[in-house]
Amino acid sequence: MDKQPESRDDQNEELVIIEEKDKKARLYIAIATALSLAAGGLIGAVITKSDWQQRYRLLNTQYQQQLSQTQQHQSELESQKLQIEADEQLKRRKVLDDALQTHQLELDKLQSEIKSLTAKNGALSKQLADKQQTIAVQQEQNNQLERKADMQSSMFGQSQEIFKRETELQSEIAKLNKEKQQLEKDKPKLEKQCNLYLEGTSWDARSDSCDRFDDLTARLSQINQMLQVHNMDLTHINALKQELGL
Repeated sequence: MDKQPESRDDQNEELVIIEEKDKKARLYIAIATALSLAAGGLIGAVITKSDWQQRYRLLNTQYQQQLSQTQQHQSELESQKLQIEADEQLKRRKVLDDALQTHQLELDKLQSEIKSLTAKNGALSKQLADKQQTIAVQQEQNNQLERKADMQSSMFGQSQEIFKRETELQSEIAKLNKEKQQLEKDKPKLEKQCNLYLEGTSWDARSDSCDRFDDLTARLSQINQMLQVHNMDLTHINALKQELGL
């Protein structure tokens, strides 16, 4: 009877020990699992980091290659663009040069035509001027002949009057010349008497000496004017007679 309770106590102690061992085992297992997970995570992280670095280097290499290709492509495009612009500039310059050359040829042709026309115009102008001068000379000759014919037809009937007028003028000129000679002869005497009278040095000087001298001088001037007019009339009559053939 006494042995059974002891046996049960022993069993309970064993159960407690076993449970404690199980608890410790589970704790160890849990710790081991946590450590395993942590180690796995750490290893995974290390592996992931290493893989990311490799991918980064790969991507960076690809990026650098792509950047280099892009820059090269851009350089080629820029070179092609410059070449195209240069070609277009050359084409435009050639078009302008061709147009300028064509324009210059047309201008030279026009200038040559202008020179030719100017020369022809000069020759024609000279011919026209010569003909106009010839016509003017002939017209003047015709006018002179017409005037001469008109004057002859109108003056032949008056030829006696012309000769009569010429005779009268010659006679008047002769009288005036005679009077002029007499006045010029008396002029010094009257001038001397006038001067003596003005000086008061002679009792023989007459008081009207200066008036007579002034009258003589005025008459001489009048005679000279009349002689000039009569001589002009005679000259005109002589020219008229020569023109009329009288």
